[in-house]
Amino acid sequence: MTPGLDRRTALITGGTGGIGFETATALARAGVHVVVTGRHAERGQRALSQLRERAGDESAELILADALSIRDNLFVAQATARHVGRLDVLINNVGGAGFAERQETSEGLEATLALNFVGPFALTTELLRILPAPPRRIINVVSSAFEMWRRDPFDDLDGRRDYVALRMYGRAKLLSVLFTMALARRLEGRGVSVTAVNPGMAWTPGVAALTPQVIPHWRYIWPLMRWIQRRASAQSAARSVVALATAEVLRSGAYYDGRREKQLPTALRDEAVQDRAWSIGESLVTAALSHRIGEIRATRSAGG
Repeated sequence: MTPGLDRRTALITGGTGGIGFETATALARAGVHVVVTGRHAERGQRALSQLRERAGDESAELILADALSIRDNLFVAQATARHVGRLDVLINNVGGAGFAERQETSEGLEATLALNFVGPFALTTELLRILPAPPRRIINVVSSAFEMWRRDPFDDLDGRRDYVALRMYGRAKLLSVLFTMALARRLEGRGVSVTAVNPGMAWTPGVAALTPQVIPHWRYIWPLMRWIQRRASAQSAARSVVALATAEVLRSGAYYDGRREKQLPTALRDEAVQDRAWSIGESLVTAALSHRIGEIRATRSAGG
């Protein structure tokens, strides 16, 4: 599994479909050893075969993991460190807004928050803890939906009081942006570029699964939105992610809207706000692991 010492390695989460798959394909074609994650074994193997065929690279690899699970995200980090050894690029691509009604993961987290923020936070921080050296590039794929959040970003984190799918998605991506900026400061001076990018709309399995219930304020223009979505190419959206992954020089702590660097609102540039997002990420990882451990203990106790 270990690539040649002179060959770069990239880990792309959610790389078995959509923007992640197109990103992995482009990087593999550029000579990068790619490792992708996916949830379903059959779908993942089919995507891996397509990736290898399109890129002409039989060394591309798949790690099966549920992106909703914090334990699985830690497993991905540990498997990567154990088998790859050195990681040059980490692309936290996985995400989505497909939960029309509020759901909780088996570890007790609100599902949208777990998928889009807590999981990537757990994976990234675990990799930094166990790798001999940090990846030279860390790219968090976000969405312009974070710009819709107008309230306290830490209010009603689990969505119990006021759950609207797209709004929860936007807030989770906002926390991801704050985490990106906090991480960039923590890794300053270590030769690591940490960035967030909104690659733009793309027709992906996740977008195809959206319903008017998920985005209620689009219900009256749904046919028009579907027409626009279907015309948006995942391959085109992936180009901005690939550009950041392969750029010779990249400013750490930057946010990109497509390929254009864009300044964040003043409130999001506040280091105290960024650090609070980091602390919340840590506490939610701990809570998720404790919840799952408690559940296992309860099951064993009930079984005698």
